[in-house]
This record gives sequence, structure tokens and C-alpha cells, in this order.
Amino acid sequence: MAVAEKELLSRVREGDGAAYYELVADYRQRLYRKACSMLQSPDDAEDILQEALLTAYRAIHKFRGDSSFYTWIYRIVVNKCRDHYRSQNTRKVDTVDPSVAIITDDRISQEKNLELSEDASYLIGKINGLEKKYREILIMRYYDDLSYQEIAAVLRINQGTVKSRLFKARELLKRSILGNGRGEEYFHV
Repeated sequence: MAVAEKELLSRVREGDGAAYYELVADYRQRLYRKACSMLQSPDDAEDILQEALLTAYRAIHKFRGDSSFYTWIYRIVVNKCRDHYRSQNTRKVDTVDPSVAIITDDRISQEKNLELSEDASYLIGKINGLEKKYREILIMRYYDDLSYQEIAAVLRINQGTVKSRLFKARELLKRSILGNGRGEEYFHV
């Protein structure tokens, strides 16, 4: 844990609310995207994120530092989303929001932007079609950009299990894509 983060945590534990805002400011957008991807609703995601941040603030004295602060608060957000999901009895959880597939880059043509967006949509559809434990680990690694250690802490599994699930998830994704004849675009076969 960085020295600045330790100092902020210390100030938060002493009751400094401004320090808490500063502590979570760098993580807020990533946590919001995670909530959006799980809940498929920006409004619900914002509500759940606010609830999770408040829960984390109230429970800051329980943070032991065994993992990074981001991993700890990420787990709170994921758990709040799952609780919300269960209470709403909705059908999808832990998927990548297809709206993230819209790619635009001013440096390339509109036609190329459309092609990239279609490829991203296709890939997201394939990821969302995987079994939950494999979809979840791919999303954490490549969409949420978590390290093996952070994924292990969030899922409460060892790093070896993270690595083996990630390997299996990649293989399943590869087979799914190759099965549709689009493999040359993603894999050098």
C-alpha cells in the first residue's frame, strides 16, 4: 500500500471525511463501471455505488490492509451489486455491458470505427455467453484490470486457481470464436 494511501486511511479513521473523498476519488469511475457492467443500469449502478461507498466509510475500521484498499472496496461494490441483483430477481449479472463496445477514435475513419465496434460487440457477446466463473474472471482481469492477487482476494481463492480459471476461460472463449469461423481475426491460427 502506498504511503499516501496509508496516510489518507489514517486520517479517515480519525474522522476526516474529506480524506475519504480523496481516498476513493481515483477509484470511483472504475467502481462505477463495474457496477454498471453488473447491473446493466446506470441509475442502479450509481445508487449501489453510493451505498457501497457509505458502507465502506462506516466500516473503514475493519479494513486490515491484508489486500489493497481498492480490492477491499471493489469487493464491497461487487457484493452490493449481487445483493441488489438477488433482490430484483433479474437475469444477468457479471456481464460486460454491450454499450462499451462502441469504439470511436477521431484518428481513423468512421467505417473503421464501426468495424471495431462490431468486433467488440461480437467479442463481448462471446464473453457474456461463458459460464459465470469464467466470465467473471475474464471481466475482472481484462475489463476491470485487476491483478491475479486482487482477483484472488476478491473471489477468496488462491492465485493458482485464478490462473487456471483464466487459462480455461481463454480456451473456452477461443473455442467459441473458432467454432464460428472468426478465429483468424483474434487468434493466429
